[in-house]
Amino acid sequence: MNHNNSDFNYWDVNVKEFELLFKTHYVKLTFYANKFLNDIDVSKEIASESLTFLWEKRGTFSFTTSVTAYLYKMVQNKCMNYIKHQRIENEYVSYMLRNKLLDEIPEHDTNPYHEKELAEQIRKAIDTLPEKCKLVFEMSRFEYLKNKEIAERLNISQNTVERHITIAIEKLRRSLGYAISILILMFL
Repeated sequence: MNHNNSDFNYWDVNVKEFELLFKTHYVKLTFYANKFLNDIDVSKEIASESLTFLWEKRGTFSFTTSVTAYLYKMVQNKCMNYIKHQRIENEYVSYMLRNKLLDEIPEHDTNPYHEKELAEQIRKAIDTLPEKCKLVFEMSRFEYLKNKEIAERLNISQNTVERHITIAIEKLRRSLGYAISILILMFL
């Protein structure tokens, strides 16, 4: 069973061959995903999921391209799907913040203690953001400035503003995961 480390000519893979495939590609795929996401933990997860998917479906594939090309395309697609999903979540959280829905509790579920506790958790989570990221996020969400306006005020690019907002919302989502879930259940 001779094949080079970068690719396979066939897909009759045993465990040792898959381990070689994993060791050869995992780090490279992680760095490739990180180019899109700028989040090493999510990048590792996507690289791992892609390799796991390939292993689980190994008997059903017939490759017209190389395994390496297939893996990179799969990682790229997963990254694009992740980014799309994040945008939807970001828009929802932004909508909630912009319309001050985080401060409101539906009448049938009013609990001032939980409302105050949740507001404190959100404020604490925002305070843990890196300084520039926090500043951009607050300008966007609390001052209602457009990305272009923020970029002009801070003398940074609009892409940098978007990246700061994405990072902020992702960090908030991670630290407030359960709280966001509760909010979604309360408002839907």
